[in-house]
Amino acid sequence: MGNRTNISRPTLSITAETSQALHAILQGIDITVPLFDEGRTPQHGERYMMARFLATVADTHLIRYPLVVEHRDKPDFVLQYYAERIGVECVEAVPEEWYEVQAIRERQFPEASNFLQMYKPGKRIFTKEQKIEIANGSRMGPPWVGSMAERQWAEAMEYFIRLKTGKLRSGNYSKFPRMWLLIQDEWRVPIYSIEDVHEAATICLSRIADLQEIPCYSAIFVCCRSWLLCFEQGHYTIAPIRDLWRDD
Repeated sequence: MGNRTNISRPTLSITAETSQALHAILQGIDITVPLFDEGRTPQHGERYMMARFLATVADTHLIRYPLVVEHRDKPDFVLQYYAERIGVECVEAVPEEWYEVQAIRERQFPEASNFLQMYKPGKRIFTKEQKIEIANGSRMGPPWVGSMAERQWAEAMEYFIRLKTGKLRSGNYSKFPRMWLLIQDEWRVPIYSIEDVHEAATICLSRIADLQEIPCYSAIFVCCRSWLLCFEQGHYTIAPIRDLWRDD
């Protein structure tokens, strides 16, 4: 995510008549996510996720026009066209302890490089002293061998999907006949190539089979590196994210 300071527009509620209009509107929105000590809020991350998602799917069968996007709460967004309304819940898949490490780094060691560590979804495994060592770059990372990174990525995605599916099945979004889950992948593993992403997604698909039985999210989207993954029952697709905000 970006780190320039601009926290004046943390929401994304727009109306677009066509895909071209949607792209033009999105391109004019600052989707920067501030640093933790510069006033970052959950809405900054939600705006970032939804803007990049909409830019990518604007010309696909997923979106119809005229489109109204409402940034709200429970769920985080509602997409509406004609009489259809789709709720979209957002979540950032990031180790809980990484927030703390990053905050320490921003305050005390802004120029430090960090070695990749192994995190566990939903668990705290580092002491305060160890988090400082990670933040200042003095704590070495473990070796990554075989498909370890892909398996850990799949485990983390399953954790967040399971967490959000539990809320859906408890009736949190009962008034929406269709719900999507949008995940910003910030899990700390060395996955870089599209081949790595395919391997990780294939592992993940088998792990979430029970979470794709009704009631469930009709589609689960993961913004992973430069690609948008879409998990539906029994299969997934992958497409490059359309980045309207690149400086070049």
